[in-house]
Amino acid sequence: MKALSQAVPTQVSAGIGNLRVVAFSGMEDGKQWAHMEILEGSYGGRHDSDGMDAIDTLFANTRNNPIEDIESHLPIRVDRYELRDDATPAGRMRGGIGTVHEFTFLADGAFSVEGDGHKYRPWGYDSGEDGYTASLKLIHKAGGETDLVSKVPYHKIKAGDHLISRGPSGGGYGDPFERNAQSVLFDVLEGLISAEAAERLYGVAINGESIDMDRTAKLRSA
Repeated sequence: MKALSQAVPTQVSAGIGNLRVVAFSGMEDGKQWAHMEILEGSYGGRHDSDGMDAIDTLFANTRNNPIEDIESHLPIRVDRYELRDDATPAGRMRGGIGTVHEFTFLADGAFSVEGDGHKYRPWGYDSGEDGYTASLKLIHKAGGETDLVSKVPYHKIKAGDHLISRGPSGGGYGDPFERNAQSVLFDVLEGLISAEAAERLYGVAINGESIDMDRTAKLRSA
């Protein structure tokens, strides 16, 4: 898409944050169990719309597994599942936001991961901000932690170990200072960016739940 953007800039998105797939497995009551979980990615901003948040990029026919279902059938506790904080790539159309997944293993077992996107930030288009890379961290109950790459072969775990996944955010599309000020205010009120980030990245001054139009005009003309 980056190559095609030179010819058809209004028909592509900025860089995409690829999803990853984690497979959990183990033995319980003498029976083997396995579970696959999609660690969502996100799309980059497009000519006329923001990038899509927390979505199965370039993948299909999967479902979002309810936390209650996972915890009622498997020795896994889902401690956190939400959009990332402070990882909203700026642009006239912002990049999509990745997720945070945190799991605690309640029994010994193993996991493997297939994915990408831990090294290179999804590219921003036409002055849009580059996106954010993904990461995986394993925190050991016995002490210490391990930063993992995006492709992990069969890896044994102990009960009490904790896995933290941060999904990638897609790139921003276009100059952030051209973003509609009301859209910036909406992002602040939704908790996607801070008021400080709105002023620094977009030149939009937020005063409580409204826009300081005079200060915004000065910031954007500077």
